[in-house]
Amino acid sequence: MVIAGTCSNKLPVSFDLDNNIISDLKNNKMKKLITIVVILFVITLLSCGGASSGDAKKDTVTLSSPDQASSTVTDNDASFSCMLDGKEISGKGTDQNINAAFRLTGDDKGQIFFRLSDMNNIGDKFMFQVPDKTGSTTLSNFSGYTTADFANYIDDPVIVNITSVSASRIAGIFSGKYTLQQGTDNGNSKRTIEVTNGKFDIPFSTSADWKKLYHAE
Repeated sequence: MVIAGTCSNKLPVSFDLDNNIISDLKNNKMKKLITIVVILFVITLLSCGGASSGDAKKDTVTLSSPDQASSTVTDNDASFSCMLDGKEISGKGTDQNINAAFRLTGDDKGQIFFRLSDMNNIGDKFMFQVPDKTGSTTLSNFSGYTTADFANYIDDPVIVNITSVSASRIAGIFSGKYTLQQGTDNGNSKRTIEVTNGKFDIPFSTSADWKKLYHAE
């Protein structure tokens, strides 16, 4: 399921909720993350409402949180890259939400959640939730990749190896296969996609507002 809308400047805004995650709500798993995605959708619509194309800046993206705090994309403290079916995808920078990690609390305490995307062209997104420690984790039946045209793919499986984790940063490598989730085919979606040579080196978010939304430390 995709939640979508349009800003006043005619730019589409969307957040994708896959059926796998929705079914997990029945078991009270990831409930907070789904609530957060819905909240972020509303915030994004409100925050982009007053912006015009002339206001856009190449290296800066501002996103307002409920208390009107802002976070600016910085280019030097976050990076990722991978090969997706032989095509290189990479990105640098973080707005303290995308390309930033969160130490979760509550039922998910001991887990780290993060999403990776190109900050200059946010569309394709990779999503991970891994234990807060170094070592290898195999992810399966988790919504791990979403395309810019809202096709959702499930980890089938994807292996993430955390090579370093500290109070302020997390780095690692990943590879594996994604399988298209039933009901999200946009007409030309591939059934399976292979990801290889994935790597990331990103900070933990320092934004109190994003951490509050994600129920993170």
